[in-house]
Amino acid sequence: MKILIVDDSAADRRLCQVLLEETPTPGFEFLEASSGAAGIKAIQEHSPDCVLIDYRLPDITGLEFLKQLPANSQDDRFAIVMLTGLGSGEVAAAALKAGAHEYIMKDHLTAVALQLTINKAITRRDLIHSLKAERDRLAGLLAEKEVLLNEVHHRVKNNLTVIASLLNLQANSTGDQQVAGALRASRHRVESIALIHEQLYATADLGMVDLGKHATMLATSLFHSYGVDVSRISWRVAMEFLNLPLDQAVPAGLILGELISNALKYGFPEGHTGSILIEGARRRGQIELSVSDDGIGISGGVDFSKPKSLGMQIVKILARQLKGSFEVTSRKPATFKISFPEAVSGEQIVQSAGSGR
Repeated sequence: MKILIVDDSAADRRLCQVLLEETPTPGFEFLEASSGAAGIKAIQEHSPDCVLIDYRLPDITGLEFLKQLPANSQDDRFAIVMLTGLGSGEVAAAALKAGAHEYIMKDHLTAVALQLTINKAITRRDLIHSLKAERDRLAGLLAEKEVLLNEVHHRVKNNLTVIASLLNLQANSTGDQQVAGALRASRHRVESIALIHEQLYATADLGMVDLGKHATMLATSLFHSYGVDVSRISWRVAMEFLNLPLDQAVPAGLILGELISNALKYGFPEGHTGSILIEGARRRGQIELSVSDDGIGISGGVDFSKPKSLGMQIVKILARQLKGSFEVTSRKPATFKISFPEAVSGEQIVQSAGSGR
């Protein structure tokens, strides 16, 4: 083992050498330096296994010596033991914080104590090196996983876009308007899921979806798909920052898509004007979402406890999937609300609006 002793006292350097030679561990090779500058040079030229540094050197302090060492040299190349004649716990703590692996008081120097301290320093150096290597390995695996997940979300989004295009082509080619409408509704549902995957691969967090951002993208897409003139029907999203996991974001996004589509199809017939409001907030451990419009309202004969339309049936099924509830809180303006247990928290407010607002 190659040991460098950095101390301006020749007697102390000799004492350390004599004590270590008394130990049963064979094979010590000793190097000496009487100043901080000479110690740095010796480290660069001889690559010792352990460095014993006096706290008080003629040109710099031991702490300043540690700061001048090459980056990561403490962890990768050698163990460091601080020698001090000061019986101060603050000095010892400062030495460990600055990069020393162990310290020993000069008035406690014995052959056994010095040998044990050096062994502890080497063990700690090796442990730190192993932990950092494992950290780097795990960081590499995480980065690789994120790249793969990004690619998965990107490909899923592309495949869903292809399916949506095929549904649209099929809708345009059929002469049955009822079938065409069903195909277009299915297309909108597929596009809603595709938008979620698009958001996932475009953000750093691959497992969470910003529902406010998704609602904005969804409303924009639906208004475009339905060819709605935003000067006639406007829309607005007023939603807290709701960052949802994927298994909640997909059904919640589908529900919002169904409710926005329902408002566009039935809320403003025969050129009626008005607006659609999409809201979201967390209250008492629940995520509450609502879609309302100030169009013609809901007739009294419509029973949403037993919905006949496929869209409303889908909303009820997805609300149950979220372990939540679905209700109509107002018939004029028409207001639909879903509530389900929250999984994450957030505080920021998201506000966005259509271009015609």
